[in-house]
Amino acid sequence: MSPELFAAVFVIGMFSGVFIIYMGLKQRSQQLEMHHRERMAMIERGQIPLADPETLHVRRIANSGPSSRYLSLGIIVVGLGLAIAMIISVAAETPEVGIGVGGSIAILGGAFIVRSILVRPDLQPPAADSTKSRTLPDDRL
Repeated sequence: MSPELFAAVFVIGMFSGVFIIYMGLKQRSQQLEMHHRERMAMIERGQIPLADPETLHVRRIANSGPSSRYLSLGIIVVGLGLAIAMIISVAAETPEVGIGVGGSIAILGGAFIVRSILVRPDLQPPAADSTKSRTLPDDRL
């Protein structure tokens, strides 16, 4: 593979990634705006929104501990491996060596990602304590 073709593929991939990120952020912005408009319409009609405004649009999974750390680490190591592959391929003008060295590092990052997927903690919330009784004050007395 010629260095010009390799560089062109890299640049096209980079711009495609930026475009995908831009579209995702744009969609998220539109969702937040729709939730805000819905809440404002309810308030204008005199209805009381039942949910807390912070939880209306934020649907995040709680940090799952080591699993999410391994996923983040894996993504960073894959990016590092691809960057090293690009640098060695262009600088040394030998794509085979660059892909060999960077690819091995990227495979290590892939192993971190697979580990994060396979070793997922149970995402169920802890069971409520049955010893505590839930009683509401009775104002009818």
